[in-house]
Amino acid sequence: MFWKQAEIVTRQALDSGDLMPITTDAETISEQGIDFLGYVVTQNARKKPIALAPGANPFLPYEPAMYVAPAGAEHVCLLNKFPVLSPHLLICSADFVPQSAPLTRADFEAWRLGFTGEDVLGFYNSGPLAGASQPHRHMQLVKAEIPLEPCIVGGTLPFRHMLFTHQTLEVAVLYASYLEALTRLSLVDGDHCKPYNILLTTRWMLVFPRSQNNIEGVFANALNYSGRFLVKHPEQLVWLKQYGIFRYLTECAQYLDGA
Repeated sequence: MFWKQAEIVTRQALDSGDLMPITTDAETISEQGIDFLGYVVTQNARKKPIALAPGANPFLPYEPAMYVAPAGAEHVCLLNKFPVLSPHLLICSADFVPQSAPLTRADFEAWRLGFTGEDVLGFYNSGPLAGASQPHRHMQLVKAEIPLEPCIVGGTLPFRHMLFTHQTLEVAVLYASYLEALTRLSLVDGDHCKPYNILLTTRWMLVFPRSQNNIEGVFANALNYSGRFLVKHPEQLVWLKQYGIFRYLTECAQYLDGA
């Protein structure tokens, strides 16, 4: 569900000027046989930091033009106002829940509603060091290819992670796998979690801890670990190519034990 309605809401929000896409066409950066995609922000991105007063919550209340549909009893589906890929859906808790608190089964139940095809990619940023720009609980969904998928499913990722494969998206199984990842990766810290990301598809779920959210001003969230990058200036793509994308991803995550 969500996607047909999201397309309608997207057209309306574009026409009204409420939706503000922030990227140009992608540039391909090849490394170790992977064709990564790099995007440079447009002028709309410069409006993002001043769109809200300091401390304001864009999800409570949410902007009516961004509303797509309810997502169960405890969540709502909204458009991302500043999308890299469009439609870009946000599954937000109806009441405030910290982004750094552990996900609940209800979160997975709401998130699961957006997976209506094999091309759907879900991702989650737990806290600022993992790339979260808002402290209010929100899971994300886009329709996109995953350039890094061969490394993910092939077991060649150079950083700490846990991969769970599945034939169907059963919430009970997903949630149990998630709790296992929290324990085995030592991500629980009292009522909150240490920084981590999730990538979720109809085929697999990847959970991995984070150590920093940027290197030299090039910021990373979960979507970067699918093989996509958003930068402020074209020169940053040049820097990223020279620095090494796998090196960058590993240093923003955590090195494998013994590496």
